[in-house]
Amino acid sequence: MSSTTQKPLYIITGATDAMGSVITQKLAEAGHAIVMACYDDEKCRAKAKELTIRTLNKDITPMHLDLGSFAQVREFVRNIKALNRPVAVLVNNAGYISHRSEKSPDGFEKLVQVNFLSTSLLSLLMYPLMIDGGRIIFSTSLSHTPVSIPYEFPAVNNFMPIAAYAQSKMALSLFSIYLSTVLRTHQVSVNSVDCGLINLSKLSMNRFFSRFSFFSTHTGNLENGARTMMRAIGSADTGFIFKSGNKQIKASSLLRNREVFIKLCNDTMRLLKTQLEDPQK
Repeated sequence: MSSTTQKPLYIITGATDAMGSVITQKLAEAGHAIVMACYDDEKCRAKAKELTIRTLNKDITPMHLDLGSFAQVREFVRNIKALNRPVAVLVNNAGYISHRSEKSPDGFEKLVQVNFLSTSLLSLLMYPLMIDGGRIIFSTSLSHTPVSIPYEFPAVNNFMPIAAYAQSKMALSLFSIYLSTVLRTHQVSVNSVDCGLINLSKLSMNRFFSRFSFFSTHTGNLENGARTMMRAIGSADTGFIFKSGNKQIKASSLLRNREVFIKLCNDTMRLLKTQLEDPQK
């Protein structure tokens, strides 16, 4: 077996745009084996080819991933398993927002499924493939903004894009606490990254964003955000939220209501239980 095929994989979702693109290039330049997990196949293949030429890294694989469907997440994991290579890092960078309510094929609000449910499922399915010392990273933009998780979540009543987006990211931050505890014994660390920005170009409906001055105060330099993400990728800590300015805080500091936290984790695992069977089946 060649040294290339022995390299563990670094998987980045939403790898073609904005911060995802910057992170992917940095990891490629460092010589890591990259899987670019993207919704847009054509754009992903073109970006992979460009990075191969720019970084001289021939171990960059574009791969389709649709987080809007549990079946597609499972298909992606099957494709990763078919590569017969261990996974070192999963960077859950992809995000989604829409100006209107949309139902996924699985019956959930699409925004919530992409940003929270499918991202959680992908992480749960991926960790058995990871090396000792493997890392799962969640991008949780806006986790610093005061937001509460409604009782009915992940169901969404009275859909409002900004609120639903913030709730999905807060839910991901809270679920990371649970996951970091569970996976500690599996020698896989789980951390979140709050760069203090919204990765606009990786989200849909950019024209929708332009109508809200709110976002102008929550955007930041992508390079700074990528540095924060790279710091999390390189850290052996677990259960933290990495922030800009070399700061990190315990994810458990987000806990305001333990009953809501327990309900969120229990409801999430119950919903995902049937999806956690061997994706080869």
